[in-house]
Amino acid sequence: MINYDVTIIGGGAAGLIAAASLDNGIKTCILEKNKIPGRKIMATGGGRCNITNDACGQKGIALDFFRSLGLETYSDEEGRYYPYSNQASDVVKVLLDAINDKDTDIITEAEVTEVSFKDDHFIVSDAKGRTFASKVLLVATGGKAAPQLGTTGDGYAMAKVFGHTISKVYPILTGIKTGDMKDVKGVRAKGNVSLYKDNEMIASEMGEVQFNEDGISGICVMNMTPYITAEKGEPLEKALSRYHIELDMAPDFDASELACRKSSFGILSEKLSARVDIENIKNWKLPVIGVKGWKDAQCTAGGVTKDEIDMDTMRSMKKDALYFAGEVIDVQGPCGGFNLQNAWETGIRAATAINKRFR
Repeated sequence: MINYDVTIIGGGAAGLIAAASLDNGIKTCILEKNKIPGRKIMATGGGRCNITNDACGQKGIALDFFRSLGLETYSDEEGRYYPYSNQASDVVKVLLDAINDKDTDIITEAEVTEVSFKDDHFIVSDAKGRTFASKVLLVATGGKAAPQLGTTGDGYAMAKVFGHTISKVYPILTGIKTGDMKDVKGVRAKGNVSLYKDNEMIASEMGEVQFNEDGISGICVMNMTPYITAEKGEPLEKALSRYHIELDMAPDFDASELACRKSSFGILSEKLSARVDIENIKNWKLPVIGVKGWKDAQCTAGGVTKDEIDMDTMRSMKKDALYFAGEVIDVQGPCGGFNLQNAWETGIRAATAINKRFR
C-alpha cells in the first residue's frame, strides 16, 4: 500500500488543474486509466482546446490561472477562448509542468476498481492490484461522454459507495437523428435551428448545420440536445414523437425576397436544394428520431447531485474529506467552453479547500 495525503482519481481537466493548484508539500497521486493524462483535453475544440467563453461569469478564474503558468489566450468573434498557439497539447503541457514542480506522482494505466474508507483513510485499488491510501480523496473522473477517450462513468459507482445520489445520466451536445440524409451527407449550410415539443418552440439557435447520413449536427444542433428528454416513466419512443426540428435555411432572407424565386438553388447548394424546395426553405420540418450516443457526445447530462456537495468547496456533504470536481457532477453547459470552465473552476475550488486542510 502506498500512502499519500491526497488521491485524485482522474487525470483530465478537473483533476490536472486541481493537482496544479495544490500547495507544495502536499503528497499527491493522480490515478489516470489512460496511457497519458489530459487525453480528452487534447481532443477538445477541434484540437485547439476551447478553454472558456466570454459568457462564463467566472471566466477570469481560468484565464488568470493559465496566464500565471505562462499560457496566453485569445478569443474569437463568438467569445470562445483558445490558447494563443491554437494547440490543445500546450494546455496539457503547462498543467503537467506545474504539477511536476510539486510532490505529485502521476500514475497512468491505473483503472480504479474499488474505493473504500478504513482507519481514517480512503483506500483505492486499481486493476493491477495496487493499493493507495490517503487522507483526502478527489473524484474527477468525468462523465460518460466520449468513452473512447477513457470517460466511462466510473465515478458514479465511487460516489455511491459513500452514499451519494446519481441523477439520470444521458448523452448531450451530440448530433440529432432525423432519418435518411445520405443524399446530403457532408453538406454544411448556415441556418437557424428551432426545437419544438408538442408544437411549441422550446429552443432556437443560429449557426452552421452539418448534415450526415442519418441526421444533423453542428454546434447549433448539439445545443438543442439537452432539451430532448423523456418524462419519468415515459417510453423513449413516445417521448421522441413529441419533438421535431424546424430549419430556416435562408435566415438572411425574408419571405418577400424569396417570393419571386422558383428554386432554392443559389441560396442552398445544388445537393441541398434538391432536398429542400423554395416553399420549405424557411421552415423545413424534420422529425426527432433520436440523439447520437455516448461515442459522439461532448458532454454528459446528470451525475452526482449538487445538493449533496458544498459547491463553494466541492466537499461532499456525505463524507468528510471527499471532494468532487468536473463533469462527474450534475452540471452542464452548452458548447463553447462552458463545460471546460466548469472543470477548471471546480478543480480549483476543490484544491483551495484541500489546501486549507493541510495548513
